[in-house]
Amino acid sequence: MIKKREPRWQSAAERARVAAELIDEAESLTETSTIATPADVRRASLPPPIQAELPQDPPAVPIAPAPAPPPVPPSLDVERATRLTAAKHYRAAQRDLERALRSDPAHADALAALGVVLSRRGLLSEAVPLLRRVVDAEPGRAIAWYQLGEALNKVDDLLGARAAYERAIELEPRSAKALYGLGIVLDRLRRPDEATRMYRRSREAAGR
Repeated sequence: MIKKREPRWQSAAERARVAAELIDEAESLTETSTIATPADVRRASLPPPIQAELPQDPPAVPIAPAPAPPPVPPSLDVERATRLTAAKHYRAAQRDLERALRSDPAHADALAALGVVLSRRGLLSEAVPLLRRVVDAEPGRAIAWYQLGEALNKVDDLLGARAAYERAIELEPRSAKALYGLGIVLDRLRRPDEATRMYRRSREAAGR
């Protein structure tokens, strides 16, 4: 087997020329390149960094206000106010009745009941106009005339109270309360004989 012979330089000058070229090339590489550091070597073996983007906040969704509860029918407020009045919880009854009137300002039962509540609370100057509204709206309502007579008697409007009681008795002749109230007013008007007759009729109407 014939071995390949390494090339041999023909002269010392040729070898010197090749060596100079190699030195120039090495110097050129040194000037234009950066020698890798051990950290660079370690970094080169790592996988490329992962670029993660955080999800953006979803757009704000406006929250619709909760629907308002359905209004309470005035009749239910009046029924509860009647029970509260019987238990002498006048302030609570007044709140219910005022709410009923906000829903229906002409509600006769609510007006009458509120007039009674205000009378019992001593707010007679507020009670009388309400009761007048009731008898104006429903002139055939005997109990409203009686309640108006009671309020007018307490504010010392004796002639107005007498007229209200008499109207209540016309509508309901056997109303013991109206007869007795009229007797009190007649007594205050210094008409004792007429007052006595009213007291007697009141006892008869009450079955005494």
